[in-house]
Amino acid sequence: MRPTLILLMLLIGAATMNASAHELWVELNDLVDVGESQEAYVFWGHADDPASLALPVIDKTYLVTPDGQKITTRMDEEVGKLFVGYGRVGEVGISPLTTFWPGNYVFVVERAPTYSNVTQRLGYSSAAAVINSGNDGSSSFKSGLPVEITTDRPLYQIKNEDIVTFTIKYNDQQVNATYSAYPQMTETNVQSGFTGETDSFPIDFNQTGLWILSTRYDFVGDGEWTATYDHSGGAFKTGDTVPYDTTRYSTVLSIWVRK
Repeated sequence: MRPTLILLMLLIGAATMNASAHELWVELNDLVDVGESQEAYVFWGHADDPASLALPVIDKTYLVTPDGQKITTRMDEEVGKLFVGYGRVGEVGISPLTTFWPGNYVFVVERAPTYSNVTQRLGYSSAAAVINSGNDGSSSFKSGLPVEITTDRPLYQIKNEDIVTFTIKYNDQQVNATYSAYPQMTETNVQSGFTGETDSFPIDFNQTGLWILSTRYDFVGDGEWTATYDHSGGAFKTGDTVPYDTTRYSTVLSIWVRK
């Protein structure tokens, strides 16, 4: 009965996971020259309500190099920063990045774990974006996260009206997961579904601009988590040990679609 219930919850989630939920996402320049520096921006909330954007508790930010090195990055928080297309946002994270070699880099933001004492579910949410340095045509990339989104298409080459196939892997194995994709400024016409254990899935990028590709995978297994911060609603305090029977991994990949 439990596997059937989990499958039903995943299928329901596939249709609704991004239409109303707050989202953690990254914006940056995805095609740069070797040695170029830039600032990556971290947002949380809804793009259509920029004044309310506010960062959750962030665990870490890092940059994965083409050869797999993981470099910890600094993230500063700024309130009221002005962005073209947004106006003044409530709060944004800003990380300075430099890509020193050609190839694909991945900038990753990991939110501090979340815990539901109602469902006894531990959640790990992350956002990532790929930077191609040197326009070398690379398509492969790895974020270092437990759940990876993969494709054989260079992300920075995706154009309007392209249909691109993706897969979702947990520890290098394809898994049952939900996904959704939509143009970030609208959150309408969401393309969503359920991957099955071995299936890839297509996304029809039918609009230019920034797209949000979200995936969610639930792993069933008992464990205990020691809280690293105080819950705002009082559900737990730093140092409390709480039980869980499901771990949810949520990953958001930012993709720029060109004309």
